[in-house]
Amino acid sequence: MDAKPKAAGKSSFGHIDQDLAFDSIIVGPRATYLDLGCGAGLYALSLSRRLKAGSMIYALDLWEDGIAALAESARREGLGNIEPMVADLSQPLQLDAGSIDAAYMATVLHDLPESARPGLIAEVSRVLVPGGRFSIIEFKKLDHGPGPSMDKRIGSDDAEQLVAPSGFVQDGVAELGEFTYIARYIKP
Repeated sequence: MDAKPKAAGKSSFGHIDQDLAFDSIIVGPRATYLDLGCGAGLYALSLSRRLKAGSMIYALDLWEDGIAALAESARREGLGNIEPMVADLSQPLQLDAGSIDAAYMATVLHDLPESARPGLIAEVSRVLVPGGRFSIIEFKKLDHGPGPSMDKRIGSDDAEQLVAPSGFVQDGVAELGEFTYIARYIKP
């Protein structure tokens, strides 16, 4: 993968119903979260503000400048529960098995090479606790609006096919706005 990912600096954050998204992602005020492909950290920062002391968010991205920007924003806001980490999502995650309560990817999956997706999903399953939640936010399969070209979009049925081999059970799909959705899965 490139040192600067294709969509580095872009975010879907302005295209979602943030309350609905975080209501779907949050499993408890004192849980451990994993933000996969965090970019400059808009999702991680917003999640951190919604959680109580004792929570932790590991925010991973290959984009070093984004990780640096997230670290600076978290420091400036006094958000000590975010651990920004440079990480290549096509490689094994440097986290212990069963160490994460909830993981999420916000409009990142479509940018990963198709060959890397199964390995990443398996890694998410490995790091989640039994009963842990995995949420995928993606652009709907529409031929207009923001987001990737139609041939790169991952609809909710496509997401289901990607996560099912790793044992995830779908817990719901909800629209987050005109262009986005969230699909929620549980690790048995």
